[in-house]
Amino acid sequence: MKRIINIILSAILTITVSAQERTPVEKIWEEVFNITGARQDLKMKINNGGGAVMYIHNGPLGKYFECSKDCGGNVSPYWANMKPEEVEESNKRNGKIFDGIFNAVRHNLDSLMELSEDSYHFESHNHDADTITYSLCLKNSEGSVKKLKMNDGSMGFPDAVETVSFNFTANTKSCTSGKHFKGYGTLEYSKNVFLPNRKSYYFDKQPYLDMITSFLKQKKIKSWDFKWVTSEDYLMDSNNRKEFRFIIDSGHKNGQTLGTMYFIPREKIKLADEIFTAIDSLTLNYTDIYPEQRFRYTYNVKEELMRRTNTNAHDLFWLFEGTTGVNNLFYKSIHVYLGITPQGYYIAIIDSENRFCIPKEWYCLKSFNDGKKEYIKGAKK
Repeated sequence: MKRIINIILSAILTITVSAQERTPVEKIWEEVFNITGARQDLKMKINNGGGAVMYIHNGPLGKYFECSKDCGGNVSPYWANMKPEEVEESNKRNGKIFDGIFNAVRHNLDSLMELSEDSYHFESHNHDADTITYSLCLKNSEGSVKKLKMNDGSMGFPDAVETVSFNFTANTKSCTSGKHFKGYGTLEYSKNVFLPNRKSYYFDKQPYLDMITSFLKQKKIKSWDFKWVTSEDYLMDSNNRKEFRFIIDSGHKNGQTLGTMYFIPREKIKLADEIFTAIDSLTLNYTDIYPEQRFRYTYNVKEELMRRTNTNAHDLFWLFEGTTGVNNLFYKSIHVYLGITPQGYYIAIIDSENRFCIPKEWYCLKSFNDGKKEYIKGAKK
């Protein structure tokens, strides 16, 4: 195990997440970032159990225009305090931004269609309702391209090595002072790297845990154990919004989430950056060594979290999940989250079984048992 740690830690010095292979939609997201000034795309590396490692690059692209409070309809709090002329001016600015985004997306997708092995493009604009769909097979695995019509109207390519898709729907509702307009779309690139025997296996968590925890112990990071439990009798529906930040039922109405929380004080920002970088790189490299195990890894989590350093946010970012067991009786997995609050930085290493829950007070809760709470001694709520 020490040898693996030394090899991977050495690799950190020469390999960074920024050295990822560029995807065909990288240019599109760069143009969107230049237009909006905000990055909203997500990059992931996944083995879902199908004998392949998938590299996914996706994100939402949407429009949302509102009316003033004079409209008499449902108005968001942001627009409710604006005068009608202010709302109209804001919508005009947003319209220019979104038009620029969609022009960039469609121009690039039209160009990629000419280079694709197969493609599908559909548009409908009827009575202020829009539907736009692109499905591109950039590269197929073998033989003729297989097609599969999806429920949302798009086209799927089951055996493709590389695909790009864009699905957008919108509708407009006219009213006395203007128009409500809501639209939502998703742009996605996917690349499949098929494993030699086309088989996947459950994640072997212990070697991974030994590697991460031994590194944290070397750095003498403060830690405490936690356990969050919900039973079948717990009224999840009525308590969901009030108590929890995140829930996955996985088909089960009970479950436990337990693990260890590591804490770095806010003033030790350089140490936090070092620790986050190391854990991120160790995790990414571990999936390179064992690609056949079932996992989900997210790129650029550390960068996104460190951008919150000058805020009062209480944020928790998902870095990694390894599926350690699934059948009709249970669902088990290991998770790694990176967090930040005004008090400091956090690494949460979690084991979950069946329902997976993260309370809103994750940073100060030692125990949560069907609503009964025990807080960390001295922790600020």
